[in-house]
Amino acid sequence: MFIFWGPDLIQFYNDAYRQTMGPERHPSALGQRGRECWGEIWDIIGPQIELVMAGEGATWHEDQLVPITRYGRREDVWWTYGYSPIDDETQPSGVGGVLVVCNDVTDQHYAVDALRASEERLQLALAVGVVGSWDWHIRTDRVFADERFARLYSVDPEIARAGAPVEMFLHSVHPDDSQRLNKSIQKTLMEGGDLAEEYRLIQADGTIRWVLARGRCFHDDHNQPLRFPGAVIDITERKEAEEHRKLLVNELNHRVKNMLASVQAIANQTLRNGVPIAEARTVFSDRLIALSRAQDVLIGELGAGAEIASVIRTAIEPLAGDAGRLRIDGPALQLSPRAALSLSMAMHELCTNAAKYGALSKPEGRVDVRWTLDPDADGERQLRLCWIESGGPTVSLPRRKGFGSRLIEHALATELSGSVSLDYAPTGLVCTIEAPSKAITGDPPVNG
Repeated sequence: MFIFWGPDLIQFYNDAYRQTMGPERHPSALGQRGRECWGEIWDIIGPQIELVMAGEGATWHEDQLVPITRYGRREDVWWTYGYSPIDDETQPSGVGGVLVVCNDVTDQHYAVDALRASEERLQLALAVGVVGSWDWHIRTDRVFADERFARLYSVDPEIARAGAPVEMFLHSVHPDDSQRLNKSIQKTLMEGGDLAEEYRLIQADGTIRWVLARGRCFHDDHNQPLRFPGAVIDITERKEAEEHRKLLVNELNHRVKNMLASVQAIANQTLRNGVPIAEARTVFSDRLIALSRAQDVLIGELGAGAEIASVIRTAIEPLAGDAGRLRIDGPALQLSPRAALSLSMAMHELCTNAAKYGALSKPEGRVDVRWTLDPDADGERQLRLCWIESGGPTVSLPRRKGFGSRLIEHALATELSGSVSLDYAPTGLVCTIEAPSKAITGDPPVNG
């Protein structure tokens, strides 16, 4: 406590206040005029003191920065303090002095700042990791959850904040995962310990999100489940990456098998009809080089895009053999790198199948590839490409769809927003590919 008294604001203070002053002011401040003692901060405290001395009432200040010099240096010090009038009827304002009740809250101020900064970092980490938290009070069957958790489980955040039955949250769990998750929850409730489960959630818009839930069940002294807090992490991107990796591995295995089949087909075509060994060696080497160029396209070295005829020819020629067995016809069209890679994969797949089972497996077989660019109902150009086999063995509908067919459909439908139809006509396979021009070239739509 501290008193400013009289017109000169003469100072008096107790031992507790003395500990906050430092050796620079005590004991000289005792009995000193206030303005002389506190000149460095008078612009802060002066108007407050004058307000009280003028009879305007008391003041109160919380966590106020009032830097002072003590122990040889200027310090940022935060105070919580109040100025109250001391009555004196002899004075015109009725106030003879000011009673100061104050507390140095610097340590608390920094602790609150550190807590706030920690909370901000936590919220940032939660936001980046798409983490939500829950706290299940088992006896009352109330789950209290934050906004991120609530939105993942398609529950109103206000309801989740106030507490809702656990069934309201479990309602969005994918049916194929629900039974497994419920068993894991029941086991944790009975035995205690940790829960760690990955499962799918059906969102309000019908999309699927994968989450990893980790929690711990706490029991009371009678071994009855009491609380079950935890957190979930959105792992959808990780799951999608895993699925993509599986597809790449399957595709790689498929490519290796196709490569061996391609080399075998090239060897058969080259060595057919008793071709002299020296000539066969040259032709075989040339065709392997052409096959290598096709593989360059398939692994994405076509970084700047390419003309559609060149992409098709590069993918097909190694297996087509004689030039007369392949006919390519259509208007000029520059493909984007993405479209060139996808179309090259499709052409290479069709050609490999033709060499194994279709038109290119017989000397008299041939392949025609034709494409057109026509406006659709909205005036946008549409690519229509037909792969037509003839002269090969009789074709029948396969009993099941192979990985190659699925790969063609995936590459074109996903990458180019296109469609693929496969017609297993007895005279030869006909594959029709349709895709919007803007997806093929990367250009904006053309009207008219």
